[in-house]
Amino acid sequence: MDHLIKLIGKRGGFLLLFLLLSFSVHGQTKTNLELFFQLADSSANELANVIGSDKNVQIDFVLGKDYQVFQNSILSRFQNNEINNESGKILVQFVLTEVKVEYDEPERKGLFGSFFIKRNMHFSGNYSIISESTMVKDFSYTINDDIPYEDIAAVENSSFPFTQGKIPAEPFFSSLLEPAIALGSAAAAVYIFFSARSK
Repeated sequence: MDHLIKLIGKRGGFLLLFLLLSFSVHGQTKTNLELFFQLADSSANELANVIGSDKNVQIDFVLGKDYQVFQNSILSRFQNNEINNESGKILVQFVLTEVKVEYDEPERKGLFGSFFIKRNMHFSGNYSIISESTMVKDFSYTINDDIPYEDIAAVENSSFPFTQGKIPAEPFFSSLLEPAIALGSAAAAVYIFFSARSK
């Protein structure tokens, strides 16, 4: 045991503190609007696969005033699949019923790591295809990921209320515990360091 203490003292008393620290590395977080556009593309691709390519389709969008921002993105996806928004034998109605984001309670990654929060994105609606017969189908797409708690303000967009969710508060006791543990770890490291030097 004495040999271990001397070794820690020689290598640096803060080795213990370093071992207790955990670091979280993350890339740039995508905004809620960017992810909703991805979900819009997925729904448009689904519909395009049902319709088939190289067709003239009259598309009627029922998006409501809040979701108009997705119309051009969906039309672009149709064009990529060689579906033209023109008068034809096929009438398509595309309806968005729910676009929202929800956040779970924040959790700390590691002992001294940052708080992360689970982000749940929901994008749902239905479409109808009217030609010789009528087909109606619901769609629902989701994305779930973990983002840094401190990034929430940056990923939301006040111009689009559907990108904003109810933000849970940061845990109170956890914010008090971190400095207490850090102080205790530093005190222990200093004690080991000077104990090893005195022997």
